[in-house]
Amino acid sequence: MAARDRTDAFIKDKENNGNPREQEALEYIKKHKIMELFDNFTAQMLYSRPSDPRAFLMERLQKLIKSRAVNLDPPSHFDKSNVDSIFGMMDPTKKGVITLEQYKAGMTTLGVAEYDSNPIGSDSDKISMDVFGREARKGVARQATTYYEKPDPRSI
Repeated sequence: MAARDRTDAFIKDKENNGNPREQEALEYIKKHKIMELFDNFTAQMLYSRPSDPRAFLMERLQKLIKSRAVNLDPPSHFDKSNVDSIFGMMDPTKKGVITLEQYKAGMTTLGVAEYDSNPIGSDSDKISMDVFGREARKGVARQATTYYEKPDPRSI
């Protein structure tokens, strides 16, 4: 279950308790995408498996702060080489194409929840590396921005 879905389910579960302080806290979590932030950091840590998780998280948080300060895209734990590697694992014979089922499995591996479910080549069950790469990079970027709100330039 994605962080947004868990947050929504948690809020729905707690909405009926009538505690205004808890309602306020839940809305804060949702508004500031706290669950998405921690999901993203957890995914980065599990992917990288650093020997010092606390230092790793602090470094990632500093990168996030820096990217916000200079209005760059947020850091992501997957880059082009990772996307290419995943495609290569699904195409061991180097045909340059994968099946639609493999394409969807690759997106799941990357943690991409929103992607084109019928990309170019799906009608022939042959998804090219270019199509997979483009969709994967868009999805990874979208995932990285789920918790990230670029600051209003007027507030800097």
